[in-house]
Amino acid sequence: MHEPYLTAPPDAPPQDDAVWIERSWDEPECFGAVFDAHYAEIHRYVSRRLGPHAADDVAAETFALAFRRRRRFDLSHRSARPWLYGLATNLVSRHRRDEVRLLRAVDRLNPLAEPPRGHEDEMAAKASILRDPFRPLTWTVGAPGTPAWR
Repeated sequence: MHEPYLTAPPDAPPQDDAVWIERSWDEPECFGAVFDAHYAEIHRYVSRRLGPHAADDVAAETFALAFRRRRRFDLSHRSARPWLYGLATNLVSRHRRDEVRLLRAVDRLNPLAEPPRGHEDEMAAKASILRDPFRPLTWTVGAPGTPAWR
């Protein structure tokens, strides 16, 4: 059976997103053409910025938001790509802000925990060993049951 929304209107150039978006106002399933055309690219974009774990959710949210706002799309533009990149960029920024907010909240819950050691701390420790290679290693006891070398 031939589905009418899976083919472009006869007067539309190939992959004219504006036509698909406008048709999706009355036939929501037409928005699938925009999704199919741009999802992989938007997913790669988000993945490079947030990593593969968050990319699935943020890319999906980008298209869900685009679908909800499809009537606001400027139909004078043929491609929805810049619009989708803008939506994705805003969602990436929101994701980062939310992540920072969450990490700060977790840090407030456990203020006595040792702060995470970064790359600079490891390099400083290695540099001190290189400056004094004959410094004897001493055995110390940290938390109960966890001996450590210093």
